[in-house]
Amino acid sequence: MQTIFGISKIKKKYPNPVIALGVFDGLHLGHRQLIGSVVAHAKAIDGTVMVMTFDPHPVHVLRPEKKMPLIVSLPYRLKLLEQLGVDVCIVVRFTKRFAKMTPEKFIKNDLVGMIHPGEVVVGDDFRFGCNRSGTLDYFQKAAQIYGFNILAIQANVREGHKVVSSARIRECIAQGKLYQAAKLLDRPVSVFGKVVRGDGRGKGLGFPTVNINPTIEIVPPLGVYFSYVCFDGRKYPAVANVGRRPSVRKSEDVNVEAHILNFRKNVYGREIVIEFIKKIRPERKFASEEALARQIQLDVKKARAWFKK
Repeated sequence: MQTIFGISKIKKKYPNPVIALGVFDGLHLGHRQLIGSVVAHAKAIDGTVMVMTFDPHPVHVLRPEKKMPLIVSLPYRLKLLEQLGVDVCIVVRFTKRFAKMTPEKFIKNDLVGMIHPGEVVVGDDFRFGCNRSGTLDYFQKAAQIYGFNILAIQANVREGHKVVSSARIRECIAQGKLYQAAKLLDRPVSVFGKVVRGDGRGKGLGFPTVNINPTIEIVPPLGVYFSYVCFDGRKYPAVANVGRRPSVRKSEDVNVEAHILNFRKNVYGREIVIEFIKKIRPERKFASEEALARQIQLDVKKARAWFKK
């Protein structure tokens, strides 16, 4: 997948672009249905599958006091989009100035002037432009003027009796409802990041870990989890810890680390995904390193038995 940071950086004309517009935080079941429509329509006309996404999240710019965590970071979003079959992703920097752009200017200068889409796919609740004044009806009328088609996909995809939404997924993850969140996401709750060097404490206890630093992504409640560590197209059973390491040196920062079962390779600097499957126990403080090591040994034993089921 080609990633272009900024509409002005588009330097070529793509054949028969079919483009989806949206933030797509989480790339949940509803988002996947919309992007799946883009892929299908583009393939039918031998076109280019395109997505325009926005970063930072508009809420972080327009309502920063909400301190809303992302479900997936931008790098993870790009990775998932590529997996869904997107050919080109345009990342638009969302600023207060961009938020004030009129719908007409966005369509004329950016969408038509730079991308020349044959078809634009949006959710049927899509709003854009200054004060969200660009309605779907406005978009459809503009499409007739500028010569492209609008495909509005039903936004209210349901799982059970409730609508799939990023807000609902955040709530499920924050409450530790991993199974429910996974159904809404259509994949396990997970975080993505580059493996960084920790303090070596896990290795010293006999259980080396891979460590990543979540930044603005939501993570499950503090505790120990059955998990998978994914990279190079493979999934490795693991025990993951989400916590502040109270037995070592308590920190306000939340750390995410995982001990991969039966694995001894060096993966520093590699990009990995840690999937959280089921909680084993909450995080707690131990009186000594020996007590901590015994508990980790029990956690690993439970994981080995669980993964063999």
